[in-house]
Amino acid sequence: MVYHKIDPRPELGITCIHPKQFEKQIRFLADQGYQFLTLEKLVASKSVNPKALAITFDDGYRDIHKCALPILKKYNAPATVFIITDYIGKENTWDVNLGWLRYEHLNEREIDSLIDEGWEINSHGTSHCSLRGLTEEEIIRELLRSKTMLQERFRQPIRFFAIPFGNVNERIRRLAIKTGYQGIAGFYPVKYFKNPLPPGVILRLAVYRTDSLMSIQQKISDNCMLLKEVLKQNAINFCSNATIMVNSLR
Repeated sequence: MVYHKIDPRPELGITCIHPKQFEKQIRFLADQGYQFLTLEKLVASKSVNPKALAITFDDGYRDIHKCALPILKKYNAPATVFIITDYIGKENTWDVNLGWLRYEHLNEREIDSLIDEGWEINSHGTSHCSLRGLTEEEIIRELLRSKTMLQERFRQPIRFFAIPFGNVNERIRRLAIKTGYQGIAGFYPVKYFKNPLPPGVILRLAVYRTDSLMSIQQKISDNCMLLKEVLKQNAINFCSNATIMVNSLR
């Protein structure tokens, strides 16, 4: 599952979840018997543990350290954070913020602290730009620069790449594997609900402020209720194109 911001401040968008709501969701999953793993361990063990689950955070906001870490520690739940390397320790000026709120990204000390707690870090690119409109050379540069920076600074293997805006396509998948990533994490295109996954693709569903515990249950199911969540995710992804368009005009 994918989270973005865990913050008590009210926001007009849907990606910011109050810490109390987040803890309620994590407690619900723990009570259901789910085992929380980093993404690398989940990929390695999923075939033998159907109740293994990875909590992932895209963008790497500072509130993850302040608000999410204490909650996840209570449930012995390590997580995986996808870092935007150009914005470590900076505000999210890359984003189009409703209500003009700005959020700080994790700084290097906080990322070190998460690693010390058993968390995993991976790449979310250098700038959070949409990769779909870039040339292959530009995509490779985004993939390699972020991977190299994270590995050299934090002395951790960077195995996975989360695509900004979650849009998986074959060209980006191929280039990610070519540049040394083991897998590429995106959101859940509806075409993969019944069709086989390409090698290396990791499907995720995001959790939003509007999600109930029933929604959480549906996201981790394997029946027709999962399809409902996949369709909802695809609709939200389509709306995210507005951010891409606004950023292209800057």
